[in-house]
Amino acid sequence: MDYLRGNRDFLIGYINARLPQIKTAEPEGTYLAWLDCRELGMDNDSLEGFMLEKAGLWVNQGYSFGSGGEGFVRMNIGCPRSTLEKALRRLDTAISSL
Repeated sequence: MDYLRGNRDFLIGYINARLPQIKTAEPEGTYLAWLDCRELGMDNDSLEGFMLEKAGLWVNQGYSFGSGGEGFVRMNIGCPRSTLEKALRRLDTAISSL
């Protein structure tokens, strides 16, 4: 649980410091983080393609959970910190290229 809290805190800190286009709510009692990507201005298909092809991330697409999830992705943070760091750096690089 401590490790997951550390990953959660790392994710939130990284996003707040480096990715102002992404918003996240603090996950409570889970290892799945919801990222609000609506400020990127992409429709569902574009966001899905961007995450997979540009960022190299396989995340759950929010729209698959219903219309309220459009523009969101769900990221699993129950992983080694180095994996999370690598994923966030990929996302950072992909967003910087927009």
